[in-house]
Amino acid sequence: MRTIVANSLEEALFKAATELNCLIADLQYDVIQVPSKGFLGFGKKQAIIEVCLKEKPKPIQPSPPSFHDNNPHAKIADIQSEVRALFAHIPYQIDSIQVALYDSQTLLIEINGEDCALLIGEKGYRYNALSYLLFNWIHPKYGYNIRLEVASFLKKQEELMENYLQSVIMMVHEVGKAKTKPLDGLLLHIALKRLRETFPNKYVACQSKADNQRYIVVNDFHKPQP
Repeated sequence: MRTIVANSLEEALFKAATELNCLIADLQYDVIQVPSKGFLGFGKKQAIIEVCLKEKPKPIQPSPPSFHDNNPHAKIADIQSEVRALFAHIPYQIDSIQVALYDSQTLLIEINGEDCALLIGEKGYRYNALSYLLFNWIHPKYGYNIRLEVASFLKKQEELMENYLQSVIMMVHEVGKAKTKPLDGLLLHIALKRLRETFPNKYVACQSKADNQRYIVVNDFHKPQP
């Protein structure tokens, strides 16, 4: 762990990312001291964090197919063949489809090709539909969750949301509560998962405005049951 001191939490994170030569999304940190302006210059406190690089899980590459039904690598080989057969009927240029274990309960499905932008669609709506379709086929049949990566789209969305959420996380550390901007689709799912992992002892939930815009609130009070 490395100790970083700065005038604000945001400045401390940027400083840490610079020193470690990485993205803010790649940092794992604990807030040791929340900054305070004090009163008339007295009692001023700087932000202090302890930070290190996150350990990134590595996909487990499948071994050669086995004929044993209880061998997960045999299932993966079957799933890869079936996914490739499915995409053979789609009129898009797809260069490669690879399936591997992401963790013990999740499959990483990586798709690359000239027409990946068409698979993602405007604002990721087609990506969301494709991810939903694959999950509802693979999970009941094989018992796996899925992580769908189309030309690094998911990774880029996670990095984008991670950078945005830093200000939300700082607000929670400083005042105990916060609210995100309106989010939808994949970004809403990513933000909700990240904030629940960061604040397991707080109320973290989606709420809707009158115009059906959805956002996430974080606070110390649970929403009353109807």
